[in-house]
Amino acid sequence: MNYTLITGASEGIGAALARRCAQENYNLILVARSTEKLQALAEELTTEYHIRVESITLDLLTPNAPQQLLEKCQQQNWPVRILINNAGYGMWGPFSELKIQEQLDMIRLNEMVMVELCHRFIPTLREIPFSHILNIGSTASFQPIPYFSVYAASKAFVLSFTRSLRLELKASNINVSCLCPGPTQSQFFERAGFTSKSGSTQFLMKPEAVADAAIRGIIAKQKLIIPGFSNKFGAFFSKHLPVSWTTGVIKPYFKP
Repeated sequence: MNYTLITGASEGIGAALARRCAQENYNLILVARSTEKLQALAEELTTEYHIRVESITLDLLTPNAPQQLLEKCQQQNWPVRILINNAGYGMWGPFSELKIQEQLDMIRLNEMVMVELCHRFIPTLREIPFSHILNIGSTASFQPIPYFSVYAASKAFVLSFTRSLRLELKASNINVSCLCPGPTQSQFFERAGFTSKSGSTQFLMKPEAVADAAIRGIIAKQKLIIPGFSNKFGAFFSKHLPVSWTTGVIKPYFKP
């Protein structure tokens, strides 16, 4: 028996990923800060899909949290075959006006915790055939975003790191993918403090659609997973058009 470990699993894309994995009969280890939400999700998935679901309440920004997570899995004999690094958040506003400690914590969670979890779990993943690492980037990975400056930079790091790691592990049993969703119906924008000028949510993808694309991408061993045509379209133009042009187009939308 092996497990799929999902960080940031209590809501949004993380919870949708858990539900989609359950549909594939994957046993789960769910990690998040909210005990209540984790327990409710674990009970739901256990009842509906008759799989093993373990929940771990853990703030990944606490010292040594990735090491504690690995040790917990080892002590409980929960071998991890799929590692999904979903935990992360964004902050919106002028860089110089946002609290620096919160921005540094965002860098730690979006980048450093992800890197450490990959490093610590790779030895375990090597022992299980057809293992997989899925890191969560963003369409923000493809270009700078004024007023989401640090978040976009952190997601560019995720994409670059994931691409390199995939090549390093190409000859092994571990496949590596980067999921780059666009704006999604979740608590992300609320937590980031962002208020859309239009107030419209019609262009936000449902987290279930993002999760479905992610799991299909894992099964197909895709290196880059961009859910939705509009997001693929945006990523294409971010790659082929001058940065000065693309940032100029999006800046008014994000400007406070």
